[in-house]
Amino acid sequence: MKLPKKVDMALEMNKELFKEDLPKLQAIATKLRQRYHGKRVAFYTKPYTPVSVTGAECELSCKHCDKHYLGHMEKASNAKQLEKIMESISSAGTEGIVLSGGSKKDGSVPTYEKAAAIKKAKKKTNLIINAHTGIVSKEQAKKMAEYVDAALTDIIGDKNTIKQILDLPYGPEDYKRTLRLLRDAGIENLSPHIIVGLHHGKIKGELAALNMIKDADPDNVVIVVFIPTKGTPMANDAPPKIADVAKIIAIARILYPAKNISLSCVRPGGRYRTALDREALKSGVNKIAVPSKAAYKTSEELGLEILEVTTSRCCSW
Repeated sequence: MKLPKKVDMALEMNKELFKEDLPKLQAIATKLRQRYHGKRVAFYTKPYTPVSVTGAECELSCKHCDKHYLGHMEKASNAKQLEKIMESISSAGTEGIVLSGGSKKDGSVPTYEKAAAIKKAKKKTNLIINAHTGIVSKEQAKKMAEYVDAALTDIIGDKNTIKQILDLPYGPEDYKRTLRLLRDAGIENLSPHIIVGLHHGKIKGELAALNMIKDADPDNVVIVVFIPTKGTPMANDAPPKIADVAKIIAIARILYPAKNISLSCVRPGGRYRTALDREALKSGVNKIAVPSKAAYKTSEELGLEILEVTTSRCCSW
């Protein structure tokens, strides 16, 4: 007799939650936010400066980005440039920085290749180091732990998305293992990023991704929203439905009631952002990066107390 495949009950529960009406999920999420976080919501109006440690180079050509987002970053092609940029950012009075860059073919973001320069500049400036990690090995995680204060790791819960969008030979378990390696290496702040709509604007592995981060005991759960970007292979795709994003946020709050749930600065703009910010606040977020005017108005309507962070700060911290 053929035995049935093992059922992931946690994932099945998430799927059932996703089928619920949005207002019902939002009502539950709102009560949980109130219970664990009170009425306060933090608005981060000025993000940390992102710096690419690979300059304009990336060994991957992911369909949603295709190197486009490297263009918005400060670029450090070598160690000396990186030190200079870090010292300049510190001199301007900023407390921290986001280290990012293109990926290696192994899926990692190689900040570890400039570990000596980062540690030197960090010692001199006392900058808080937030770093995108990508998928990492045990050795890479150990190097990162020497300078990283907060690890920003994209978590993808669908193997087809990983292959078709990123063209990486990995599965969801590799992202889950990365979080464990980063935690085991001693990085205290883990801020996994759930990318909603990465599979051509569709909900694919997000519900699984929310489960995958549990064992790592994250400090922040950051919701990123796919942006159809001009000049990329996915430029003509639609962003995810706002109701679907709101459901993912509400489920994140239900699964992690005591954790910070942050809405990333990486989300579509215009009317989409206006509508999303409203629904995100109803769905239980307690941090928003670069809030819209609608976020302020909705917070007032909901009786929330806004903590406006006007100095440069990252919602993952």
